[in-house]
Amino acid sequence: MSSASKMIQKHLHKITLVVLCLMLSTFSQAQYTKKKSGNGTRLQIGPVISFYKINSKHAINPHQKMSAMFGFKYEWRMDREYKAFILVGVDYMLHGINFDSYYFSPDTLQLYDKSYAYQYSLYMHELSLPIQFKYLFKRADNSLFSAYAIAGYHLRYLLPANLKVSQYGNDVLTDQVEMRFKTPLPLQQFNSALSLGIGWQKNSISSSKGNFFVELNARFNFTPYYFETPYSASSLYMNATQLCLLLGLKF
Repeated sequence: MSSASKMIQKHLHKITLVVLCLMLSTFSQAQYTKKKSGNGTRLQIGPVISFYKINSKHAINPHQKMSAMFGFKYEWRMDREYKAFILVGVDYMLHGINFDSYYFSPDTLQLYDKSYAYQYSLYMHELSLPIQFKYLFKRADNSLFSAYAIAGYHLRYLLPANLKVSQYGNDVLTDQVEMRFKTPLPLQQFNSALSLGIGWQKNSISSSKGNFFVELNARFNFTPYYFETPYSASSLYMNATQLCLLLGLKF
């Protein structure tokens, strides 16, 4: 091998090492930037407290049943300060109400005599598509923990609900009923809500792992919902405001 070939081979090894080092440095920097960028998927679950108000002319004694919410959202960073984020996703909420009302057997007169002798147990299934804005009080890229405020708009969709009617502890009827909104948007199963909340989250910085968050969120619905059947009272309008305590992970 000539001296010229040996020199070329020697410099080629050096050039190759330099290129590999640059590639590794660039890749590591890209991974670090991507990790701390704030974008990611959030999974959340938690209990729900519902505050109900029902049409007192046709029903009394509204009490909430055990309720919960589950959802996932994708989160985008919107600024260079790592403080503003937009979230879009899907939430599923199971919530229920017990109340006393009328029950009209077939071929009987519907007399509204304020007896309210029957107990109704209603479990509702609801999907919502939230669009939320989140603002961190400390940057997500260089703070291990950040408190935040969050607000959003929710497009709601009511699925069929599970209903049970009883009297003095004896089951009278079990049914699946179509829930509707008093003011449809535009279909009777669609309407919307606004939400406001505060939260606290652990961020991904450097090599830290295990992102999680805790959020207290209140949802304010725009219109009552109801159901209609041949055996139930008319105008069973129910208003509800939900308070959700959400626990979740971010990937």
